[in-house]
Amino acid sequence: MPFIKLEKCTRCLKCVKDCPANAITIETGEIADSCIHCGHCVAICPEMAVRPDFGDVFLLQPHAVTPKDFKNLTSEIRSCRSYLQKDVPDAVLLQLIDNMKHYPSASNARPLQITIVRSKEKVKLLNDLTEEALIKMFSFICSPVVSSFIRVFVPSINIKKLKRYKESFVRNRELNDSQICHHAPAVILFHGEVSKTGMAEADANIWATYTSIYANTLGLNTCFNGFIVKAMGKKSKLNPQFKVPANHKVYASLLVGYPKVKYRNETSRQSPIVVLL
Repeated sequence: MPFIKLEKCTRCLKCVKDCPANAITIETGEIADSCIHCGHCVAICPEMAVRPDFGDVFLLQPHAVTPKDFKNLTSEIRSCRSYLQKDVPDAVLLQLIDNMKHYPSASNARPLQITIVRSKEKVKLLNDLTEEALIKMFSFICSPVVSSFIRVFVPSINIKKLKRYKESFVRNRELNDSQICHHAPAVILFHGEVSKTGMAEADANIWATYTSIYANTLGLNTCFNGFIVKAMGKKSKLNPQFKVPANHKVYASLLVGYPKVKYRNETSRQSPIVVLL
């Protein structure tokens, strides 16, 4: 739990007013167990009298990122499928992981664990096992009995299109020995316990998105990989190969590496539909 050093506290009550859980009793310096560990009390205290659950408190420096800078940065970020055969140093990978402690969580918890697949042999194994799992899944869906059932009860699924995709996927497997991982030097897996009430999937996508942006400031490029997420679902046979606990599910995966190409132009895309209420 966070705690308050009353000898440093000036009773400005900023922490009390900003606490979303109403967990702080400033007279006694107590923080109730209704605390959601959001860290607002630590972040707002001008005297650094509120101490965090873990680590220390550091004064934030004014940032120099303008809206124009951020727009330019996000315009440069593209899904990278062409990487230099250059290892990402462990220190840089751990830098990416360490910064995750600052990212928000949909559940006001830290339910995720991270697995970094970084050896060439393991990345290749992840690529090949994912291919096998997807081909098996495509074959099952496209089988005569299952496809007939789908045509009647789930007509929105285009079986013919799926069959063509499966054939293309199998054909590309013969031409490309890394059609899933694209020879990325590292793959980051975001996984957590399977739960009907938890928000691990939302947390994983939040953390993966922040990580993708941060990685670009370090000269790295990334690619969200839904194939791996689909293959490493609940109770997947792939999971033990990569030390993902049996009760966990991979909710997001991110290819990471130094890009082989440089994109120069901002490309236009359709903006999302907006409803103003």
